[in-house]
Amino acid sequence: MSRWWLILALSVASSTVAAQSRPSGTSAAVAPGASVATSKAESATRLAERQVAQLTDHRAVIAKRYQDELTAIDRLKNQRASWRRDRELRDSLSDSLETANQLSAATRELEKARLHLVSARQAYLAAINAELGAGPAPTRAQQLTQARSQLVPQAKDAPRRIVIPDFDVDPLADPEELDQRAAELRASEDELARQLAALDAQAQELDHRAQLRKQHDRAGDLFNRDDDEPHRSTAKAGEVVGNPTVTGTGSTPSSPPPVGGPNFDNFVPIVLADVIDATTINSFAAAERSGDPAQRAEAAHRTHDAVAKRLDQIKRRRLEIEDRARMLRTAH
Repeated sequence: MSRWWLILALSVASSTVAAQSRPSGTSAAVAPGASVATSKAESATRLAERQVAQLTDHRAVIAKRYQDELTAIDRLKNQRASWRRDRELRDSLSDSLETANQLSAATRELEKARLHLVSARQAYLAAINAELGAGPAPTRAQQLTQARSQLVPQAKDAPRRIVIPDFDVDPLADPEELDQRAAELRASEDELARQLAALDAQAQELDHRAQLRKQHDRAGDLFNRDDDEPHRSTAKAGEVVGNPTVTGTGSTPSSPPPVGGPNFDNFVPIVLADVIDATTINSFAAAERSGDPAQRAEAAHRTHDAVAKRLDQIKRRRLEIEDRARMLRTAH
């Protein structure tokens, strides 16, 4: 028994010595903690990047299939009208509508993943700055600085609000100050012009999807009959029996519009919050949540018109400021 007491006493003494010899400073505890936080943020960023890459590839496959199906529909519409052609066209319209819905869902998932990636990169950048502020070892500091240099340009790609410079200028401003204000307005014009192009492309694609759904619903009503029932009406070549709107030269374009990937310029509620009125912004966001292509197309057109009006106001004001700068230079 005395031997066990001796072993226990020696163990307690060893633990006490080890505890007394452990550094008591706080600097040794801060750096490892910051490094763990940075590692977690980096892992989250890498995972978000992989998710975005996978969803991008997935959406590209669906977009390719969608365009192929639209091409097949146009080819069927240009064929001579027959019961077999009408049935194939009905099935093709149904398939393309389903693919269009899948494409919309894939686009929304990709947009969500990209927003998550933005948040992950911002958290990673904040963790890097915190660890650099804690004074890491030179080798670690070099690694962090290199990672930070790669993150900063990526953070600039995040969706951010377009800020319109103040239209008012100092009546006593000299030509150089007026040139500066005009340059700021021109930069805003360029950003809004990119928004207009994105909204126009989005509206065209949604218009096409809405028309495709309308044709599908109409074709389903006309073709939802017994397969053995003969077609008694006579149709011209290139026209679907009983459906004068679905023809070889109908409202569906002969070549599908390009389907672009989601772009941060398309985050209208974020980018245009300070550019157009809140009612238009809210209606656009509500239409996006609805998933209805017709409603989304209408909201995109309305937003496009609001941005175009605002862009015209900025351009007129910039020209006025530039004219004033030229007049002052001429007077001197």
